[in-house]
Amino acid sequence: MSGVKYPLFLLIFPFFYFFPPFQKQSNITELSEKILKMTESYVNDFPEEKVFVHLDKSTYAAGDLIWFSVYVTAGSPDLPSPLSKTVYVDLLDNRGNLLQQRTVKIDEGQGNGDFKLDNFTKEGIYQIKAYSYWSKGFGAESVFETKIEVFEPYNLKFQPSVVFEKTENGNEIQYQAKITAVDRILAPLKNENLEYEFASGGNLIKKGTIKLDENGANTLGLTLPVSASDKVSELILTWNENEEYGIARKFILPFPSGSIDIQFLPEGGDLISGFNNKVAVRAVYPDGSPVQLSGKINLGEEEIDFATNEWGVGAFSFIPKEGQSYLAKITVKDQSFEKTLPQVKLQGINLAVDNTKDLVLNILIQANDFKAISPTGEGLLVVHARGRIGHMQVINLSNGVTGARINKANLAPGINQVTIFEPSGNALAERLAYIPHPERKITLDSSKVVLEPRKKNSWKLSLDGEGFEKGAYSVSVTDSEGFSDSFSSNIISYLKMESELRGNIHAAKYFFGETKDLEGLDLIMLTHGWRRFDWEKVLEGKFENPNFIEQGINITGTIKPKANTKKSVTGGMINVFSKGKEDDFIAVEYNETGKFIIDDLIFSDTTLLTISINDKKMKEFVELDLDDPIAKYDSWEGFKPIVKGFQLNPFLREYLSNAEKRRQASAAFDEMELVDIEEFVIQSRKYEVANDEVTRVYGKGDMTLVPAEIGGFEGYFDIWQLLQGRFPGVQIKPNPMGSPTITIRGAGSLNALSPIFLLDNVPVDAQFLSAISPRDMAAIDVFKDGASLAMFGSAGAGGVIAVYTKRGNGIVDTGEGVFNIRFPGYSTPKEFYMPKYDTETPAKPDYRSTLYWNPKLKMVGNTAKIEFFNNDVVQKFKVVIQGIDQFGRLSYLEMEVGS
Repeated sequence: MSGVKYPLFLLIFPFFYFFPPFQKQSNITELSEKILKMTESYVNDFPEEKVFVHLDKSTYAAGDLIWFSVYVTAGSPDLPSPLSKTVYVDLLDNRGNLLQQRTVKIDEGQGNGDFKLDNFTKEGIYQIKAYSYWSKGFGAESVFETKIEVFEPYNLKFQPSVVFEKTENGNEIQYQAKITAVDRILAPLKNENLEYEFASGGNLIKKGTIKLDENGANTLGLTLPVSASDKVSELILTWNENEEYGIARKFILPFPSGSIDIQFLPEGGDLISGFNNKVAVRAVYPDGSPVQLSGKINLGEEEIDFATNEWGVGAFSFIPKEGQSYLAKITVKDQSFEKTLPQVKLQGINLAVDNTKDLVLNILIQANDFKAISPTGEGLLVVHARGRIGHMQVINLSNGVTGARINKANLAPGINQVTIFEPSGNALAERLAYIPHPERKITLDSSKVVLEPRKKNSWKLSLDGEGFEKGAYSVSVTDSEGFSDSFSSNIISYLKMESELRGNIHAAKYFFGETKDLEGLDLIMLTHGWRRFDWEKVLEGKFENPNFIEQGINITGTIKPKANTKKSVTGGMINVFSKGKEDDFIAVEYNETGKFIIDDLIFSDTTLLTISINDKKMKEFVELDLDDPIAKYDSWEGFKPIVKGFQLNPFLREYLSNAEKRRQASAAFDEMELVDIEEFVIQSRKYEVANDEVTRVYGKGDMTLVPAEIGGFEGYFDIWQLLQGRFPGVQIKPNPMGSPTITIRGAGSLNALSPIFLLDNVPVDAQFLSAISPRDMAAIDVFKDGASLAMFGSAGAGGVIAVYTKRGNGIVDTGEGVFNIRFPGYSTPKEFYMPKYDTETPAKPDYRSTLYWNPKLKMVGNTAKIEFFNNDVVQKFKVVIQGIDQFGRLSYLEMEVGS
């Protein structure tokens, strides 16, 4: 931050835009003008932002780093956004609890960052959400989200598999679960006890214990009522290694046929008698996974066959007759059932869109008795992409049929909505159509692939087109383990399709790039509704977004009089500067409400700011009350957990085996770098905390220290000096070259291991804790007993030291209206480390999974180089490159390289 700024407004008001609703019109010309005016205002005054995140991969092991690159676009077509300069990237568990958040600085539509998964991260599904404050204001559906799966290599000790047999019998569904389990070396888990739980829809149905036989096998039975068929049912198996540590695996029971959600969706919205109607079919299970099925419809003299594909969608055409109802006989594997098609209507619009031609979108419009709807026989055809009109045409349906041929060059790339209006503005028929987007094709010359351990690969990347338009690109090269990453999207599938449509789209990225399926893509347009545009709201003339556009870090709060006075503030001046940086200075005013905003600050990490306040009446006799950062929350509202069963294949097993070797190598070789000096043991009494007002994600420790209860605690140099002589069983080896080595006696069986260090529930290293002043600490917990360490898994064998800082953003009142605050700024991304084996010969084994990560690839003209060194085991590489240029042309390449 620099210079002096005086904001126009002292309060953050919601961003509202309102147009008085038009009176109901019956004239097509007036309707056309109304649509043009409303959509122009919508596009110009409320540009929608989208956020996309490129992860280095989608499967991780506990202890891994998650690398990400963030792209922000605005408008239609999507261009690098000039609006928001701040994006929040959140890591959540599968219950919606926020675990970590990164505040990413956006420069010309791109930023980057990382998350560190700790060694005690629990196995399971995690979600990553990303949004600007402005984009989130358009609703939860405008928030980017993706899923990752995290595994614990230690849990390879328990590898069960389950084969289910299902029998549907009248009102009951009977299941037989054939269980087998092996250990780390794939030997049967002989004569071991397993705990089991059957749950349906989140409710426990049955639980107990079974014993595996000499072959590590056994069988379980369960009967469920048909009424439970629309719920997700699970079998959870737990093997307890000891009293303190158990490994749980979840398996999803096969869904019965009655649970399938089947939708028949006429192309224009209704089945209209007398015309050839195209009807799309969509079939999904309760967890959103697609269903492949076949079916027949009896038309009397003939039968129509149809089927859904691997994405659970399909289509058929027929001419329905007035007054008749139609029944579909459906078969899924060995089960059959019936489903009724929508009601046939006499009056209405039959809309048929042909999107198979490269240059032209052909539209056929047919109607029965249209003059009963529009006395003049006129209607209005509108084609738009999120309010950007590409084609508008007055149509005449007096004779019951008309059409249009639209040049695709006039339409915005991506999803376009085709709508037929009657003169008063009611939409009679709608259909989505995908218009191919302009791409910059990526070519990767990897002809000289090197697979030898620790040898260097040097590949050349090229973008097509003349010259190079400024753009942003990111690259990941991983050790290709061969297992699926069906969770992941690519920049094209998300920006152009997933961000626009309702419902889950299975393996969406496979509709684009080298694997593109245009016929399948059109079926997606027929079966998934629009979610980013609402004609009714637009034509009512009310547009709103309660959030504002962030161009930096914002601090908001209230100035109040000192507690011992009844007077009120009358307004004044706030001066802010970063300590030690005299040119980083800003001044703002506040009024008699005391509310203020200090906006567009640029600083990184948690920074110490000094705020001086001078009120016109109260002078310096004031208090400072800060609001929480705008993106702060504990759990995501309306969060929907992901249900996925355990499935361990040879590729994933190899990945986890390498991850465990990587962890062991880090523990062994990183410890060698510590310098041991004189050893001493800390002995002290146990301190009990009373009302320290800290948030403990992992519960209270076995021992607790409150620094404020220690006389003169402010004078201690760092946390380690403060702890001397205060916790029994804690062992410290001072290190004059850096942080001391700390071990905790009695913490598990491997008490020589270093403890885990937590700062406000977030894992850090010992050196980071050394930088926290004791005066900023609210409490310090030590976990050492087996019961309390169980939640940390095997990584907690060395114990845990948890430090909690004072709440309220660390406000310190220094007197005379001057306050020191610690406020979170932009996250500082780590630099991706790549060993340089041409100049280094480290003895540490190399089992890296991500071999190359570049969130901001530098181009020279139309080319760039990708250079990296192999690990010790790689045989095949997975390469993902994606990005966007300044004109919104997207690029994506995913390929495997090697043997």
